[in-house]
Amino acid sequence: MGIYRISDLNVEISTNSETVAEAIKPYEVNYQETPNLTLALNDDRLIELMEENEGITADVIETGYMATQYCWALFDYNGFPIRATAVEQDGRAILFAAPYDESIDFMTMLPADKVFTYNYPGVRMQDDLYYCFDTPFGLKGKYAKTGHKLPLASIVFVDSQRFDSLRVLEAKDFVPMFMRAVALNVRHERTKHTLFVLERVMHRVKFFGVRDLNDIDFILERV
Repeated sequence: MGIYRISDLNVEISTNSETVAEAIKPYEVNYQETPNLTLALNDDRLIELMEENEGITADVIETGYMATQYCWALFDYNGFPIRATAVEQDGRAILFAAPYDESIDFMTMLPADKVFTYNYPGVRMQDDLYYCFDTPFGLKGKYAKTGHKLPLASIVFVDSQRFDSLRVLEAKDFVPMFMRAVALNVRHERTKHTLFVLERVMHRVKFFGVRDLNDIDFILERV
């Protein structure tokens, strides 16, 4: 097992997957510390998951398993997982999420030079502020920039059915969307943890809604 620095946590990871090994390699550190958490998938559990997901390769299953375990653990470290894409704008992180339409492909909608992590950003509170981290999880770590950490400024929900032009959201609008975006990465037993996190997040982060990302420059200038 090696130690990897992910979201300012020491993460011990054991893997037999070439895909996972390649994605996490840039995060490896050359010191030995007591890990904050350990990610590992034993052979018996892997076989069970492969039987449950016929046709899915072991690499893909292990990548998803590691990502899920990481997301689950974030709650224990003043953080939360959210199915979103993180964009860097003026030294801040903007999260784009589409909790009611998973078919939306932010990779094709957002400028690649601004995206710094896709699908599994890590969000944690430090010094009374929320920060967004890149991670090696999701799409073989594509777009991840090792050690990238930015203060989280806002969360933008994209939904063509609910919104017209860009607008600031009230709690009655963003609470169910935030809950669903987080729930996409964790089991429902964590609902009470999500509510606790949301109560703190809503006082430190802005929430917006928008129909689409056709005018992304206009959006980034205003969120």
